[in-house]
Amino acid sequence: MKVAFLGKGGSGKSTLATALVQHLARAGVSVLAIDADHNMDLSYNLGADPSVFLGSDPSLIKKHVGLDTDATFAEVRKTALDKQLAFHLSPMDEFTLRMTIEVSEKVRLMTAGPHTDIVRSGEHCSHSLAAPLKVYLPLLQLGPDEWVVIDERAGTDPVATGILAGVDLAVIVEEPTVYSQRVAKQIAHELTLAKVSHIVVHNKHAGVEGDTAAMVETVMAYKKQKK
Repeated sequence: MKVAFLGKGGSGKSTLATALVQHLARAGVSVLAIDADHNMDLSYNLGADPSVFLGSDPSLIKKHVGLDTDATFAEVRKTALDKQLAFHLSPMDEFTLRMTIEVSEKVRLMTAGPHTDIVRSGEHCSHSLAAPLKVYLPLLQLGPDEWVVIDERAGTDPVATGILAGVDLAVIVEEPTVYSQRVAKQIAHELTLAKVSHIVVHNKHAGVEGDTAAMVETVMAYKKQKK
């Protein structure tokens, strides 16, 4: 199952994404954690200091599919589908192996990475750092005991990138504030328009342990319902 966490900045999405990764790993499930935010909170929360980033060269996935660097990601995805290419966690394909690091026996990490000189120069926006996920996520085929947990950027921006088309569930993290609730509604509205399944979980309501337990229970209940 592929799960993405969204919410306003500071809502606790990285904290809850980390908690789900750790819960799954303790349960013996293999997890690919994807840090799609250039702040890299999920990476640091997992105790990792990655040096391999999708954003360092977003064109690598284009080369992997066999296209030139000027091809659009939509063209890359279509070509990959036509070629019946796929990505796997087990056995791990060449691209996944190259673009991830091992965090623990059950957890690997893929990181979009910090801003690059190309982003700073204005040649590309920060969305380019995670752009390869538009191709990677829809073509990633998971086994029965494999999960992907994605920590997305703040606000409604992630919905417009097309990345979430490759997820099974978007988890919207909502704090007990008017601003957070408003942003959560905006995200839910955009996800509905994009036809992405989503749920809302509350954070900073019942304390860290209570909020985490409620989130895990809600996500696992959704997974069970979809079987």
